[in-house]
Amino acid sequence: MNNSVRRDPDAVYKRAVPAGGAPVRSRLRRLDAWWVNGPAYAVRSAARCTAALLLPVECVCCKRPDAVVCGPCARAMRTACLHPRRVEHRAEALPVDGRHVPMPVIAAGSYEHELAAVVLAYKNHQMPGLVGLLVPPMARAVKSALDTLAAPGVPVVLVPVPTRLQARKRRGYFPVGLLLGRLRRAGVLPERVLVARLVRYRAARQFTSAQKGKGRRARGAVRNSMCARRTRSLSRLAARGAQVLFVDDVLTTGSTLAEAHRALEGAGLRVCGAVVLAATPAPDEKRDVRPAR
Repeated sequence: MNNSVRRDPDAVYKRAVPAGGAPVRSRLRRLDAWWVNGPAYAVRSAARCTAALLLPVECVCCKRPDAVVCGPCARAMRTACLHPRRVEHRAEALPVDGRHVPMPVIAAGSYEHELAAVVLAYKNHQMPGLVGLLVPPMARAVKSALDTLAAPGVPVVLVPVPTRLQARKRRGYFPVGLLLGRLRRAGVLPERVLVARLVRYRAARQFTSAQKGKGRRARGAVRNSMCARRTRSLSRLAARGAQVLFVDDVLTTGSTLAEAHRALEGAGLRVCGAVVLAATPAPDEKRDVRPAR
C-alpha cells in the first residue's frame, strides 16, 4: 500500500519563513496545534456552513456554490501556471533595443480559463482576498526572470507598473502593489531583490481612461503619461547599478510597459525585462473559454 502524500508545489509560498533561521515561538506552535485539533475543526466547519447559508458565494470560474474558487478550478489554475514562459512575441508595442529585439517579458500563464477569471475578479470585482491564489504563480514568474534575465550578483528592483488614481479609488487598493507586498512577506525573494515604486503617472494624466478595451491606435495615447519618481532611493539604486524588472498584471499590446520603460530612461537604471501574471494569447493561439462545469 502506498502511503506517500502528494507534495503541494505551492507550499513554500503560503507561509513566511522566519528570517535568519529564527526558531518558531512555542505559543505559535500551541496555536497551530489548537487550530488543527478535532473540536476546533468542528467549530470552523460549522462556521463555514453558517457563512455559506447567510452569505452565499459561488466560484468565480465555474459558478459552483459555497466557494470563491472551488478546488477543481484552483488545481486547474495551479497546473496552468507551473511553467512560466516568454511572451514578448505577443506584444507589438514593447520597446526594442538597437538590434530590434523587444524587451523580454515572462508571464506566469495565459489570460484564459481559470487564471483569467481569478485575475478579473481580483482586479475589477473588489476581491483582494484572491491575492493568496496569485502569489505562487507570480513567485514562479519572478524566480524565472531572476534566473534568466537578470545578471547575477547585481541588485534587482521590482518596479510595479502604476495604476491611475481614478482606478485606485474605484477599487480601494493597488492590485500589483498588494501582490508584491504579499510576495515580499512570504520570504521567497532573494536578499538582492528590492521592491520600489519608481514610476508614477503625471498629475495631468491621472484621470484619462484605462487601456482595457482600446485598439492599438488608442492604446498609443498612453505615451508621455508616466515619469520617474525622483527620490533618494532612485539615486542610491542608480549609484549601485541596480537592474529593473517591471511587474504588471496582464500583458496585451505592451504599450503600458513601453511607457514605464521610457519613464526610467536616463535615470541610470538598466531595465532587464518584465514579469506579468498573464498574457493575452496571440491571434493564432486564441481558443474559446472552457465551458463551466
